[in-house]
Amino acid sequence: MTEEHEHLLKNTVEEERQQVSEIVRRLGSKLSGLMLTSGLLVFAFGLYILLVPQDPVLSSRLSIVFAGTLGFVGVLNILCGLLLLLGEDLGSLKRHG
Repeated sequence: MTEEHEHLLKNTVEEERQQVSEIVRRLGSKLSGLMLTSGLLVFAFGLYILLVPQDPVLSSRLSIVFAGTLGFVGVLNILCGLLLLLGEDLGSLKRHG
C-alpha cells in the first residue's frame, strides 16, 4: 500500500470516528433525558399501584401496563449502556490512534 492510500485510509477512519462520536453525543443526551423521565414516571406509577387500593379487574390490566413500562425502561437501559460502551471505545481509539 502506498503512502497516499494509507493517508486516505487514516483520514477516512478519523472522519468516521468524528461522525460516530457526534451521533453518540447527541443521542446520549436525548436518551438520558428520556431515561430520567420514564424512570420517574415508572416510580410514580409503582407508588400509585402500591398505595391506592385497586379494583381487581383494573388491577390485572395495570400490572400488564406496569410490566410493559418496566420492559421499556429495560430496553432504554440497554441502549444507554451500548452508547456508553461505544463512547468509551471511541475515547480509547483517540488516545491510542
